[in-house]
Formats: sequence, C-alpha cells, structure tokens
Amino acid sequence: MKYYLYSDESGEISFSENTTCDYFVICVLAIDENKINKVKNTLKKKKAKLYKLGWPKVLEIKPSILVGLKNRGDIPKSVKQSIDGVSFIQDVLTSMKNSFNPEVNYIVVRKEGITDASFRNAAYGIAYNYFAGKILIPVITKHKDCLLTVDKRNKETHPQKYFDGYLETKIIEAICEKGVNISLQIKHDDSFVNFGLQAVDYFSWSIYRKYANKDERYFVIFEDLVDIKNEWCF
Repeated sequence: MKYYLYSDESGEISFSENTTCDYFVICVLAIDENKINKVKNTLKKKKAKLYKLGWPKVLEIKPSILVGLKNRGDIPKSVKQSIDGVSFIQDVLTSMKNSFNPEVNYIVVRKEGITDASFRNAAYGIAYNYFAGKILIPVITKHKDCLLTVDKRNKETHPQKYFDGYLETKIIEAICEKGVNISLQIKHDDSFVNFGLQAVDYFSWSIYRKYANKDERYFVIFEDLVDIKNEWCF
C-alpha cells in the first residue's frame, strides 16, 4: 500500500542569538492511499465556511493566524464576529481525526540542549536535514512505498540546501543495512494549494504549542494518533 507523507516544521532551527524560539518541531503525517481524498474533502468544507464569511482568498488559512484572529487587521469583521479562532482550530483537528485518522510522527528539539559549537555554527540547512532525517527515515522505512511532500516555500528544503539528496542517501543506507525494499518519491509543492501540507500544518503547530507555550488544548485532540515521538535534548 502506498503512503502519502506530509512534512512541516514549527519554530526555528536557527541557533542565532536573535532567535526567540526555544524549540523546533518537525511533524510528519502518514496517510494511506485509501484515505487521501478525505484530506481534501475535509479541509475544503472547513475553508468554505470561512470564505463564505469573507476570509480573503489571498490569505492562507493557518492555525498561526486563526489563534490571534481577533487582533488581525487583515481579517474582516464578518469573520471575527462569527467564529472563535481557537474553537475553529480544535474543530478542524477533530474533523481530520474522525475523517482520515492520520498517523502523526514528530521530533521536537530543545535547542538549548545542543551545546556542540560545530553543530550550532554549521551552515544553515545542515541541522534541519539532520533532524528531518531522524524522523523521516523511520517513517519511510516503516511504510516502504511513500510519496513525501514538503512545502516548496520552505527555506530549509529548497534545492540549494540539499534536502532531497541527503534524504535519498539516508534511504540507501537503510536499504543496505536493513535489507528492505523502499520506494520514495519527493515532491515540493505550495502549501497554499496542497491540502496535505495544510493538514500537517495544524498538527505541527499544535505540537509546537504544547512544548513552547505549555498549551495542550490542541495536542490532546490527536495525542492517541502519535506513533513516533522523538524528544531531542530534553
């Protein structure tokens, strides 16, 4: 069976003194091919409700925007007066869980725990590739036949950061070491139009809120769907 994987990150991997993020999360959803159409159908219905109220079509519907909905100057009053952002996020998560029941996998990095200077000073993108591999390789080797989609607007995974090549090399290592047959395709798409990337954004954001803000209102909704959890430097 083919599995569709969607990867997203929350927080910032940078070790710069100017960063305000203490944690970094990479989340991977795994959805089997029999349920993939439900991703689009579920999110399309939820988005239609907001568009009907006047949500700007040029503005992507994201939990990071919804949580501070009342304070946004670019959101019409018709939307603000009709919905509560927190409740809407929780409703979307619940609907996705009930509709296509995705497998949730994630790695969370406590950046303060990484003290090695060579790692902290490495070229931008190296740390991301390393941690992405730590969560993606176990998921890919588990499901074997996978199409991985990442956001092409993600500065960590664009071609100049060697994300695809790094991951493909790690997969070859896994094939040689474990003697398994793995088929992996990597696709870079725009989260504005890709419903799978929109879905994983809700989960990634919710996991980040749990660690960075001690806010578990969203995570508890899908906690039982978590398969692989990797807490790094805790």
